[in-house]
Amino acid sequence: MLISLIAEGDIVEKIKESIGQIGELVFEHVGKLEGEKIKDVFYSASRVPSDVLIVDLKALDEKEAVSILQSFRISRPNTRIVIVVRDRKPGDILVSSTVSLGIYDIAAGDKDTDWGEVVKKILISPPATYTQAARWHTGTLNILNEAEEKRKKPLEIEKAKKQIEGIVKFLGENYRCYDLNEGIIKIEKLLLDEVLD
Repeated sequence: MLISLIAEGDIVEKIKESIGQIGELVFEHVGKLEGEKIKDVFYSASRVPSDVLIVDLKALDEKEAVSILQSFRISRPNTRIVIVVRDRKPGDILVSSTVSLGIYDIAAGDKDTDWGEVVKKILISPPATYTQAARWHTGTLNILNEAEEKRKKPLEIEKAKKQIEGIVKFLGENYRCYDLNEGIIKIEKLLLDEVLD
């Protein structure tokens, strides 16, 4: 079995040990990938005829992870991809997005996990199915909903600032609200002044 590895940190040596017991490491990148470097490394990995690509999500820039994994899937559709997921919980947006790409082999754990054993167990098993990865998948609807919520949040803050300005004006002063906490303090002060007078 020909295996490629993209990972970072202290888990690399344990995973390489497991790879050595099962197959041959034909491509390796150790370290964090960002910007153009992520494209270069994945392009190089796609040129190697490996059976399996093991990718540590901690090694990838989260903003580019999904698109780069998608590009790899397109260029190497028959290469099995195993993602290493450290300290993430089911429903995580990044892992859910990788499941949407058809990546079902997920090595999950925390800082105490024996990553060599976890990866070895996956490599000697048949490729995972959606059923095994479903707990990680929130579905694209939830991904879209989360993006919509993030977009709405600034609008709600601006609306709250306008409401504070309206209350302060009702209490007899002109006030421009730049910070919600300061605005609430301003209202409290005006109400106290009103009550104490």
